[in-house]
Amino acid sequence: MNTKERNRERVSASEMREFQIKVYQKNGEAEFIQCFIKNISESGMAGFVTGTLDLKESDLISGVIEGEDFNIKIRYEGTISWVKAGVDSIQFGVTFAKEIMLPDVLIARLMAVA
Repeated sequence: MNTKERNRERVSASEMREFQIKVYQKNGEAEFIQCFIKNISESGMAGFVTGTLDLKESDLISGVIEGEDFNIKIRYEGTISWVKAGVDSIQFGVTFAKEIMLPDVLIARLMAVA
């Protein structure tokens, strides 16, 4: 990932608690993983889950970022860029195959914390 992409504004976990990452496909096979968002930008996101996680670097995933309270579903495809085990959770990064468009509610949250 180049510096330009990494320096993009990101919305962090405290502003994202109403949104979840849902993985429906991994490497072309049906899968269901539900995670919490740590941060997000147009080019990628980071998520975390307590317990185990069956994802590894370079896995191709697709699914939705969902905010049920806001009636938002953002479809995405991407590649797992990193996976890190913590004390009580597993974190991971996703680089989107193509940039996503963040909805107004996320842009407003991004501007509020800037």
